[in-house]
Amino acid sequence: MPYLLEDASVRESPDGSLPLLSALVVLKDSGWPPSGFFKLARRPPYGRSGDDALP
Repeated sequence: MPYLLEDASVRESPDGSLPLLSALVVLKDSGWPPSGFFKLARRPPYGRSGDDALP
């Protein structure tokens, strides 16, 4: 599943200008996206700041 979410985000905004579509997917227990979302957000072309984990 993580690869499908990554692919959907990259296809939707290959230049990183749009919000990551995968942010809509959250874990039931925490209500936060999975850690893979944060790793994707920090990669180019997105380059968002922050940690690779939940707060």
